[in-house]
Amino acid sequence: MVNIGRLDGPASAINLDHLSYRHLTVHGVSFGFTRADEMAAVIAGLLPEVIPVVARGAIRPVIDRTVPLAEHGSAVARLRSGDAVGKIVFTMSGT
Repeated sequence: MVNIGRLDGPASAINLDHLSYRHLTVHGVSFGFTRADEMAAVIAGLLPEVIPVVARGAIRPVIDRTVPLAEHGSAVARLRSGDAVGKIVFTMSGT
């Protein structure tokens, strides 16, 4: 299971029987609060296979929209509404 974003909040329900019956495990990671050594291991895992594929353009991010940083409030509202499909990219004036 991969959970990205968690815009609806931190609470969720997991059926522990489903995990047990299939011998599954759950691992948590938060890129915003990850320790440096944990992040280094994640990046090292990406380097050999994922990064080259991204560099070739075979994997591309899904961009919902690009907005000026000054419009961050509307971007946050769009993310919270659940209407955004992909990431919102902020642009900065003068760059």
